[in-house]
Amino acid sequence: MESLINRAIYHPLVALPLFYLTDLMCNLDCSLAAAALVMASTFAFDLSRILKTRLRRNKRRERSINA
Repeated sequence: MESLINRAIYHPLVALPLFYLTDLMCNLDCSLAAAALVMASTFAFDLSRILKTRLRRNKRRERSINA
């Protein structure tokens, strides 16, 4: 059981976000709320960029179909 826990903790999908969160909290005076706000705004920015790209792609497809 201990080896399973160690493998799970050190897995890159678990460890890297924890390292990022720890670094972010240290840079923001150990405030969990501030770290959560930064992470939420980063997520919102990335999501808006992805949606904007897909919207442009769909508009191009519609133009090529209607032309």
